[in-house]
Amino acid sequence: MLYFFLSYARGDEDDLVGRFYQDLCVDVRLLAGESKNSTVGFLDRTIQVGEHWSDRLAEALARCGSFVALMTPRYFSSVVCGQEWQVFSERLSHYEAVSRVDSSLLKPLVWLPVPSHRMPSVAESIQHSSGMLGETYERLGIRQLMRLQRHKDDYHQFLFDLAEQIVTSVQAHPLPSDRAEVDITRSDSAFHPQRTSAPLTNPLAIHFVVAAGTRSVMAQLRERLNYYGKAPLDWAPYHPSLPAPLGDHAHRIAVTYSYESKVAGLEDLTERAAHAKRHNQIIVLLVDAWANRLPDALEALSAYCSADSVPTTAVMIPASTDDLETGHHWPALSQAWRRVFDRLAFDDQLYRPAIGSHRGFEVDLPAVLTVATNRVYKSGHVYRPPDDSVSTEHPIVDGPGAAPQNEEGA
Repeated sequence: MLYFFLSYARGDEDDLVGRFYQDLCVDVRLLAGESKNSTVGFLDRTIQVGEHWSDRLAEALARCGSFVALMTPRYFSSVVCGQEWQVFSERLSHYEAVSRVDSSLLKPLVWLPVPSHRMPSVAESIQHSSGMLGETYERLGIRQLMRLQRHKDDYHQFLFDLAEQIVTSVQAHPLPSDRAEVDITRSDSAFHPQRTSAPLTNPLAIHFVVAAGTRSVMAQLRERLNYYGKAPLDWAPYHPSLPAPLGDHAHRIAVTYSYESKVAGLEDLTERAAHAKRHNQIIVLLVDAWANRLPDALEALSAYCSADSVPTTAVMIPASTDDLETGHHWPALSQAWRRVFDRLAFDDQLYRPAIGSHRGFEVDLPAVLTVATNRVYKSGHVYRPPDDSVSTEHPIVDGPGAAPQNEEGA
């Protein structure tokens, strides 16, 4: 039985986290009466910030009995950690609503003390201190209990008490497995609520616009179809090294750099561009090299580029080195895109063709966003619409020697 899922920010002393995980597994096995070789916990050490989710991780989140989060400042800035938290909390909320219980199966723990202003409300609202786990833990966090020799006994007592809490709560509240197919890559982050239907209004927000086809449409144009899905937004040009859709990957990278962003298709591109122009926002076109053979996509992008005025726009065209079919056709595809984008193609800072890998994309996108941000600061428009307290009537200038008016205006 999978008693717990251990969630932590990659890069937060992974070796020390690994040791804590192993120690906790030992005590959980002992208290649960499980065999020595049984798997009672889950720890994923393969996913870095911004990278794709593994099927194994998704499965563990769907069937684990409890969720243990190691809180640090880095943890709450991680989109991946926020997504892990969100997926489990949705399972838990459904169970608690049906069962009418408070199960305490989501267990945030202090790995490093986190200032209150850096802790999101979703975590602040959950009790993460406990008299049962000891005063030293609450004051120093788990990391210091492990590192300082004088706290060795405190650490082992904390570990045993935590394992007892996990086993007791999981056995008292058997959380049903989520057997529904969940697309975790599209999940919100509990710490970065970005996906809403409301339009972006903040300056420097990013509109990622995906120009790609569906698998059924692309079957008429090319042989390799594993990059496409049922919808244009499913396009994953770096599959299998990055199975996640590129738009979602771009969104996670943008959030990591504190940008607000949304992912959309080519529908309503003209209206979206006008909105972005008005609010000093940035358009990033994520373009499938083959999309210039899609009449609707070609028409929409040609119209966009021929408009008199467009918002600050970047163009990124992946061409995976593993996609030999695209490589073979690249000269013709690239030349066609340069004709379509015309003016934009001469901007070598914001026009990025032939991005060969998802690692290259992860380097190029932050660079593109930096350049685009500087452009907006330099050329953006300032709008100061008057509020209700500002009179819209023309002022009357009386001159320096005029007598003051009374309240009747006489």
